Amino acid sequence: MTGPVYLTIGGKERKLRYDINAAADMEELMGGKSLLYVLSNPMAAGFSAIRILLWGGLKQAEKGLTLQRVGLMMQEYMESGGSVESLAAKIGDAVRKSKIMGEETETVEETQESGDLGNGQ
Repeated sequence: MTGPVYLTIGGKERKLRYDINAAADMEELMGGKSLLYVLSNPMAAGFSAIRILLWGGLKQAEKGLTLQRVGLMMQEYMESGGSVESLAAKIGDAVRKSKIMGEETETVEETQESGDLGNGQ
């Protein structure tokens, strides 16, 4: 992991961390959809995919974390001014920094710069 990515929800700073086991768990929960596809199209993937991706990044630090709890956290994040786009950007940044998908590519960086993953909060 090249550096942590943090997300503040409910006044608490939370660390997003991804590894191979988290990636496999997330792909399984998404019915076998490729993590690369979902990260490239987070808005097309929908709320359930973003909730799974957030869960995958938080579950190592918060043992016993459920998808339902993550959904409540997402709601709280948005009610305090965050957006689904900014959440997707944080998740994408954390996955890229984890290098579970390989080295960062120019295409991924261009996608982020073009705004397809939204702006981080």
